Amino acid sequence: MKKQLLLLLCLVASATVLSAQRYSKVKIHFDETHTIAQLAQLGVEVEHGYHQHGSWFIGEYSEHEIAAMQQAGFSTDIIIPDLKQYLLDGNRRGESVVSRSLPTCNGNEIKTPANYTYGSMAGYHTYQEMLDVLDNMADMYPSLFKAKQPISQTLTTFEGRPIHWVKISDNPNEDETGEPEIFFNALHHAREPNSMSQLLFFMWYLLENYETDPEIKFLVDNTEIYFVPCVNPDGYVYNETTDPDGGGYWRKNRRLNADGSYGVDLNRNYAMHWAYDNIGSSDEPNSEVYRGTAPFSEAETQLIRQFSIDHEFDMVLNYHTFGDLLIHPWDHEIIFTPDHGLFEQYGDYMTLENQYNNGISALVLYPINGGANDWQYGEQAEKGKSLSFLPEVGYSFWPLQADIDPLNKAAFYINIKALRLLHNYGKLTSFQDAIVHELQAEVPFSMVKFGANNSPLTVTLTPVSDNILTVSPPKTFSLSLLESVVDGFDYTLDPQIEVGEEIEFEIKVDNGSYAFVQPV
Repeated sequence: MKKQLLLLLCLVASATVLSAQRYSKVKIHFDETHTIAQLAQLGVEVEHGYHQHGSWFIGEYSEHEIAAMQQAGFSTDIIIPDLKQYLLDGNRRGESVVSRSLPTCNGNEIKTPANYTYGSMAGYHTYQEMLDVLDNMADMYPSLFKAKQPISQTLTTFEGRPIHWVKISDNPNEDETGEPEIFFNALHHAREPNSMSQLLFFMWYLLENYETDPEIKFLVDNTEIYFVPCVNPDGYVYNETTDPDGGGYWRKNRRLNADGSYGVDLNRNYAMHWAYDNIGSSDEPNSEVYRGTAPFSEAETQLIRQFSIDHEFDMVLNYHTFGDLLIHPWDHEIIFTPDHGLFEQYGDYMTLENQYNNGISALVLYPINGGANDWQYGEQAEKGKSLSFLPEVGYSFWPLQADIDPLNKAAFYINIKALRLLHNYGKLTSFQDAIVHELQAEVPFSMVKFGANNSPLTVTLTPVSDNILTVSPPKTFSLSLLESVVDGFDYTLDPQIEVGEEIEFEIKVDNGSYAFVQPV
């Protein structure tokens, strides 16, 4: 009994010391003998942050991790000494880091949903607040929102919590045969609350704008949209318990390991490329990137695996923070998938407005193995292929509250475009000169075919301003996936037009079910 009590006291003391660690934002410098590969070999994670290849990496690390870097000979600059205090002080003063303004989406301003509210944890929702939000959605929009369900009635996390999922569709309680399916998830890592906040923002946006925005109605009516807002509830609750005001930095789940340490990195526990090496993951239980004892050793990853097998997800977005990135497979090495061209073009399209860096992990950051991204795409035996992306939202694990809204909106572009890409869609770019010198001119455009549906696309130019007399008729194109076309519309202006008058058109791409419109 005394030995058991001593062991319990040691474990509690270890957890208390870990939770009391101060975290700092750090710039780590590289040279010929101190590289990012050697940094990863120390057992720290290097897939969240900003990386200048061969030069430096900026991330957020504990005192223990910083000491290990310095002992290994890395040169470090402390950018923010105490991130938790920075968060609390910045929120108290209402400070903001995000200064860039985002463009509109198809000419429309992205408005914060009326029902989106900040949570009590530095602006982020606690686990229970998140569950309450899901219940509110179900109560307010029962015809569009399937109430939260556990993935399994029997399998729960180490601490006994279910993993909940929800669905948004025009028939949320039915299996809508023939409609494409998409899966959004967040919080594989417990210290990344902005990954969840942007999902709640997007869900409210779909629900509130369904009746008034024709595009939202089309996408919701013709897509099965699934969400798991919190993959790692145990780790998330641990952070809100140790740091109820925000700033908790626990990353892994709360598995009690054989050596008395806690936690498995869930994004190293998937079967695809599991344990590929000891750099992209670790076999040391104390490491932040500990991969577990076997592929799918953890209930959380088992549940996501089963959920994915039970559905036919055409696309999966595994949300994380931070670094302003959109990552696609492969993650484990600098190797391109057979769908690399498609991933690149889709990624470039989804990041056009928010300017996230798009690419494979090994190039934009660093290789990892055993991640959800590779498994969702690469596992094609027990389930179908999913185009899988990993967005990294924002500039910190805990962005200031004033920045939650603009960061949510930056992620919105990825989400709404992901839905478009599931359908017959043409990415159209018009390149009309800013100044027109003649009464007869042309609006040239290029279009790339996205989406697996091979139905025709019809492009129409419509006058908006009253100084346009004629335009050439619509043009219809039958294109295969990623095939492109360059064409244009002739138009004639009113001879009475004044110098300096604005000429305005709308150009729309009709897929036979819906016309996507953009201003020119």
